[in-house]
Amino acid sequence: MWKTPNQYFGTLHIISIVVMLCCAACGVYLGIKYKDAKYDKKKDKAMSILGFTFVALEAFKIIFRVANKAGANVTLISFQICSIPLWLLPWIAYMKEGKLKKSFIGFVSFQSFTAAFFFFVKPAAIVMQESNYGYIIMSMHSLLWHCLMVASGLFAMVAYRLLTKEGFKTLVYSYILWVICAVVAMVLNLIIGYPLDLFSIAPSTSFSYPLLGVFFKSPSPYPVYFISFLIYYGLGGLIIYGLGFGITKLATKKK
Repeated sequence: MWKTPNQYFGTLHIISIVVMLCCAACGVYLGIKYKDAKYDKKKDKAMSILGFTFVALEAFKIIFRVANKAGANVTLISFQICSIPLWLLPWIAYMKEGKLKKSFIGFVSFQSFTAAFFFFVKPAAIVMQESNYGYIIMSMHSLLWHCLMVASGLFAMVAYRLLTKEGFKTLVYSYILWVICAVVAMVLNLIIGYPLDLFSIAPSTSFSYPLLGVFFKSPSPYPVYFISFLIYYGLGGLIIYGLGFGITKLATKKK
């Protein structure tokens, strides 16, 4: 068990960031390798394999939690921003080309990547303190999960050429899907109530998102908070796209 909370730029925080950067580099490298059209089927299969990896990791987490008597209650529902990829990725290799497939890939590229970035910004999230998540193995599980989110997000951005003018449409499709998921999470939070806290936006949540927490010490008034949350994540995805677009442009000019 972890005895003390993680600190900003403490040893564990720095190690976690270094591991994440290594995974990010791998994601970019593989994305460059598979961005040619001849690898379309292979990169789709790679995304699906990664999706089944997320499913296996989630199954392990649930089994571990139940085995340690954490309780089989509504908090076991895997419908958080960071867990949505396990519902989307497995289907990529079996989907026809179209807006729905683009929204799935875009979600992993932008929304999931943004969520993973926030994870590494908040070091306390790496060491889970509540319930059985204080176990070291579950903290390592969480670290691996979010590193894979970073790697898969960058892989998808590069391999599917999303950091282009054409890629902006994929960003829009993925944001629409993300809003739908956020609304579903909000409705379930309101209907079921505590201890459910999907997307960490329940009216009773104690979670504070980076930057958004500066304007909202608590999710109140809730309608304003929820709308601000939607805008907040929309801007996050747009910034990721904009930075990636700029870097791609510079890299192309150098060639």
